[in-house]
Amino acid sequence: MNSPRAFSGRLLPVVLLVLSVVGLACGCLEAARGDQSDPAVGVAVPFVAPDTLRTYLETLKIDRASRALLEEPAGWTAAQQQLALRVVARLVLAPADRFAEWAERAVDGWPAGEQPVVADRFMLLEGRATFVAPQTLPPAQAEIAERTSIDVVRMTTADGAIVDILTDTAPIAWPRWKAIDEPASVVGLPLSTAAAPKPVPPTAEGAKAIAVDAGQTGWPIQPPSLLLAATRVAWHPPTPLGALGMNYGLFDTVVDGQKLVAGDTEAFYAILAAVGRTTEESIEVAAGPPRDVVPMIDPAQKWFATHRGDPVTVDGTARRATRIEVDDPLRRRQIGADHYWELSIFVKTSLIKINGRLQESYPLVCCVRTLPEGIPTGQSINERVRVSGFAMKRYGYPLPTIEGSDAQDNERQETPLIIGRQAIWVPDPSTAETTSVLGWIFTGLAVVIGLLMAFGAWRLTRDSKQQEKRQRAELPKRFTLPGE
Repeated sequence: MNSPRAFSGRLLPVVLLVLSVVGLACGCLEAARGDQSDPAVGVAVPFVAPDTLRTYLETLKIDRASRALLEEPAGWTAAQQQLALRVVARLVLAPADRFAEWAERAVDGWPAGEQPVVADRFMLLEGRATFVAPQTLPPAQAEIAERTSIDVVRMTTADGAIVDILTDTAPIAWPRWKAIDEPASVVGLPLSTAAAPKPVPPTAEGAKAIAVDAGQTGWPIQPPSLLLAATRVAWHPPTPLGALGMNYGLFDTVVDGQKLVAGDTEAFYAILAAVGRTTEESIEVAAGPPRDVVPMIDPAQKWFATHRGDPVTVDGTARRATRIEVDDPLRRRQIGADHYWELSIFVKTSLIKINGRLQESYPLVCCVRTLPEGIPTGQSINERVRVSGFAMKRYGYPLPTIEGSDAQDNERQETPLIIGRQAIWVPDPSTAETTSVLGWIFTGLAVVIGLLMAFGAWRLTRDSKQQEKRQRAELPKRFTLPGE
């Protein structure tokens, strides 16, 4: 039997723990009250991103009042550049879900004929990117920013306004120090209507020669109407996928030869969202009939280097259909769904050699938003399907080692990853349909055989009669019997 002293000895730590928790809770409550009553009290609290962009900027001291230096028409000083770099960095570090909400509330440009307004809210601009150049950072800024330069993009809006964009990411495919004309869009924070950076051409002889050959010796002379800070500038080339609002700049971080990695995420969900904004019929028209997949699966041909985002149609046998749940609320809102489907489809090919083995089919990975009603799903199915979608990357994965085979543990397989709106089910004919078809086939065969037999009998009879006539003509008119 336990003594009261022993019991109290075990109870004391529990009581102390409860008292400490209560004390901590009371302290936190008092601190919260103090913060509410007097915001000036210097209480250290963990940073939590505010719900509004204005509050976020004020918290980080990069709101319009704190950015007043950028609106001074003093050219483009080192101090102005330092502040602008800080704004861009803070936009990049903003929580993705909050940033998406703020971007959805962006102001659509400004009225034609009026001056743009600098405010603590995002602005959405659409137009044509006409020039891109790197703004070189001095050593001190480069060390802090961990980069030697930052891109400046010049854009002309649909109304003819000129806007310069200081951005963390401009599409790699856009040449630097060369005039371009690419459809683009941007969501960014207005910084100034008076000051803007003017990138200086490179001084290396080789780079200078390239710039001169391109007909461009420096940044465009005409001043912009507005300077904007943005995390990225989106590129929408005149392709079926670009017409759906896809930003091809997201392909810059896609990694071929691996499964889905961090650099693939933005592009993957952007395509999945894009196919949801159109119809299956329009994707099928753009993709056309099923094509030969060998160029896509042959790494030596480097098909994805020039065809990433192209519409394609594949026709084959689905061996697996897996439902993939989307847990991230931001991604759910982006694609308008809480899941998608991953299909493993075996497509017929010419005789090819893969990892030392000859085969006449190849597995492709297709991700679609929906499946046909009633189609079997799971890890072991055998259904013929057709998928029209957009080619995203060369998806790589290790092959399982089969006991008793010649396969090596490090063998990998790479296959195209295609993203579409839905899979089309091509079911096998039903038993009744099969019986009906076979019945007609057998009936037709019987008729044909009967006709052939009748024709053969007629032909045989005719030939016999003709033979008999020939034989009769060759016979003497009369046999002479021996002894006659």
